[in-house]
Amino acid sequence: MRRAYTVILCLVFFLASPQTIGADKIKMKWVTSIYADANGIGLKYPEGVTCGDDFIVVADTGNNRLLRYTYEGPLVTAGAAFPLPKSHPIIVQVDSKGILYFLDGRERRIVQLSATGGEKSFLSPKSLPSSAEIVPKSFRIDGRDNIYILDIFGGQVLVLDADAQYSRHISFPEEYGFFSDLAVDRQGVVFLLDSVEAVVFSAAKDSKTFSPMTTSMKEYMNFPTRLSVDDRGVLYLVDQNGSGLGIVGQDGSFLGRKLGLGWNKSGLYYPSQMCVSANGSLFIADRNNSRIQMFKVDQN
Repeated sequence: MRRAYTVILCLVFFLASPQTIGADKIKMKWVTSIYADANGIGLKYPEGVTCGDDFIVVADTGNNRLLRYTYEGPLVTAGAAFPLPKSHPIIVQVDSKGILYFLDGRERRIVQLSATGGEKSFLSPKSLPSSAEIVPKSFRIDGRDNIYILDIFGGQVLVLDADAQYSRHISFPEEYGFFSDLAVDRQGVVFLLDSVEAVVFSAAKDSKTFSPMTTSMKEYMNFPTRLSVDDRGVLYLVDQNGSGLGIVGQDGSFLGRKLGLGWNKSGLYYPSQMCVSANGSLFIADRNNSRIQMFKVDQN
């Protein structure tokens, strides 16, 4: 009973105090929220979002589809919809050619779609050193179209080139709780998010091992599940159960929390994937509010 009471007190602290040390270094301004597609059909529990300098693609999970939008400043315009009646898209990425990739939560496989959505196929890694099954929990595509797969079955991050050929793998560290997401910065550094321990691990470009980048952030984070990195190397941790964002500096220091539980603008309710574009536009899949929220990020 005492343990449950402590957990409740901690959760109340997280939700009531969306900012902590150093949060003033990074300012976030709410811009707009996206609720529907071009035909006015509302989003339903969207879990995925990825962005470029002038577009975003949303995994509209509850409606089994992907949606494309363009944006210019605060103006967001709905574009194409890609129905996926037999799929459950939860994480989405786009490569430099416009090819769409998403993680199917039902099949636990990564799916490819042409830029027009007309062709569908499963991503099949080539020339793997082992025939063991791959079970992706998450994945990312970098600026050179290399694919990084968080393989929870194999206990590794699998790195493929743009043709899905095996390039290398990075084994999980010996001790960890549960890895739920990864990110890759412009220099090729790979980051792993341990949700249970609230720790971020990192591996330098071409490294074969992960090392702790941060200490445990349980004091500030409830249960972080998604991870993103901006062009300056600042990390954003989506605190799913705490309905907020944690921010980590390049040196691994915790810079603070942003946002908090709510239903009005800037409020979050069980958020999922997020992304930050090169121009400082930040998008969050505000899952249980059935919307995508857009913010502008300003670093002092």
